[in-house]
Amino acid sequence: MVEAQVFVKIDEYKDVLRTVGLIKSKLNDAKTTLQKVKELKAQEDAELEGWGSKIGEIEGKIEGIDKILFDPGTL
Repeated sequence: MVEAQVFVKIDEYKDVLRTVGLIKSKLNDAKTTLQKVKELKAQEDAELEGWGSKIGEIEGKIEGIDKILFDPGTL
């Protein structure tokens, strides 16, 4: 197979290199931002799970109070 030679102006080549470098930089920025969003989501999920647990505890206590108030014979 014969390789064809491609001639490119130095200025155009440098522009392409700069553009590729900029794209790589922006891609790294996007990856970093995505990682931060994932970390925040994990923290948020843990916080929401904790809230759900606390709500469950409160519901259990309210049910106990209801039984005591509305069915005193269960004491």
